[in-house]
Amino acid sequence: MSVLTSVSGFAAFGVLVRTYALGIQKRPLFSNPSSHLAAAAAFGGVGYFFSQAIDRQNAIIEGKKELLLKNRERAEEISKQQAAL
Repeated sequence: MSVLTSVSGFAAFGVLVRTYALGIQKRPLFSNPSSHLAAAAAFGGVGYFFSQAIDRQNAIIEGKKELLLKNRERAEEISKQQAAL
């Protein structure tokens, strides 16, 4: 998932949450648009954080995968050398 879709999706969710909260309180939905912008910015920031966290986790997983593949190759070489003896 790209950063743009993550941030925009979370920002849209933030606006939806703010509108829903105002609807529950039976207050005018768009009387104070700055609160909607603040909710979009806050939730967009959360979306950016999650996007970066996913990228970091994928990089860690790739590093571990490479390490495991190298260890497997080394173990296969050792077992071949022992079988040749």
